[in-house]
Amino acid sequence: MVKVYGKSAEEISRLIGNGDLTIDLVGIGNMGLPLAVAFAKEGAKVVGVRKNQSVVDQINQGKSPLVGEPQVADLLREMIKSGQLRATIDGTEAAKDADVIIILVPLLVNDQGQEDYSIIQDATRAAGKGLKKGALVITSTTMPPGATERVVKPILEAESKLVAGKEFGLAHSPERLMVGRVMRNLYKYPKVVGGIDQASTEAAAGVYSIFGKVVRTSSLIAAELVKVAEGTFRDLNIGYANFLAKLCEQLGVDTWEVIAAANEDTKEHCMIHRPSAGVGGHCIPVYPWFLINKAEEFGVDSALLRQARFMNDSMPLHTVKLVIQCLKAYRKDIKDSRISLLGISFRADVKETRFAASLQILKHLQGYNPKAILAHDPYFSEKEIRDFGFTPASLDEALAADCILLIASHQEYRDAIDKLEAVQDRLVDTTNLLPRTAWKVGRIPST
Repeated sequence: MVKVYGKSAEEISRLIGNGDLTIDLVGIGNMGLPLAVAFAKEGAKVVGVRKNQSVVDQINQGKSPLVGEPQVADLLREMIKSGQLRATIDGTEAAKDADVIIILVPLLVNDQGQEDYSIIQDATRAAGKGLKKGALVITSTTMPPGATERVVKPILEAESKLVAGKEFGLAHSPERLMVGRVMRNLYKYPKVVGGIDQASTEAAAGVYSIFGKVVRTSSLIAAELVKVAEGTFRDLNIGYANFLAKLCEQLGVDTWEVIAAANEDTKEHCMIHRPSAGVGGHCIPVYPWFLINKAEEFGVDSALLRQARFMNDSMPLHTVKLVIQCLKAYRKDIKDSRISLLGISFRADVKETRFAASLQILKHLQGYNPKAILAHDPYFSEKEIRDFGFTPASLDEALAADCILLIASHQEYRDAIDKLEAVQDRLVDTTNLLPRTAWKVGRIPST
């Protein structure tokens, strides 16, 4: 074992490149597996931990369980074959041989953003039992500011009988990654690090410098705030875009045209995001609550953040109202109409439904005629679509519905643009894939 805590960033980076450093990556899921593959590619010996034996077996066979992550499948196969990477369900054994332990497991939250740290606590206990003096622990799960010291540190110290900041290093480095673009993001965006002390920050900088630029923050809590601040900014910005969309619909103006013109060559002072049927994914709908909850602890007014959340959460129902208006324009009643959704995923070209607008829209539509709600999504099987509560349909069957709702502009739909244009008089576009369509979030026909 190499005692990385106390070494310079340059020394640690060199150890990785020489193949002399072992990394225990706890949580090899959508974000963790690509990260594990990337560390192995750069020279580290990597042990990935996941609590699902069948997935672990699949990974150890060189087969990627991820869908829509370019490069990962080929690199995983190569790294498994070379012995640079292996997977296990035993978090304690993985930690015993590790110079660096990276914790990247989910933080569970409810609809109000109240945190459930149980998965993080379990993973930390297992790692703490194997933690050795001189090692470095890095949390990468996006958490509320202060969580690494408040939740993770006491467990590590209790299980290892070691002291953070004296006998082992402790740092945070937020994953600044996006589903479907993880490998690209990893080498594109600067890595942010912040430690419990300077030595921890320096060691963490060395670990991540193999991917490119590293930004050192002055503290753990500053590093934790970075990803939360980024996600909350986007939620606020999208909330403003959705406000503009609702207003422009009443004014008879195309929001997308207004936003494009406002953003044209002015990104240094104007970067308005896109309106949508709702904000989905595991990040943006959740992170504002971390700041709202923390603000309440200190009596800081969080009304601005709450209003953006309210605006974005209102968009699935608003989209349903557009469907009703579209049907009425052709003298059709929603109770007697077949409605289809194109795309269940929360955004294009990924297989991910956490907080997806499509599922909220389904709930609103089911009260009218649940058997007539069709869905098509190339990333999901018919069984998966049926399990969500939709009636599975082929693309042609979906396009034959009385009203079609475009939720995620997957590549398959972009390739079938002629088919979509042929039915655009009864298609509600929430993505602006069809700029000239009569019905979309942000523009409706004048009455």
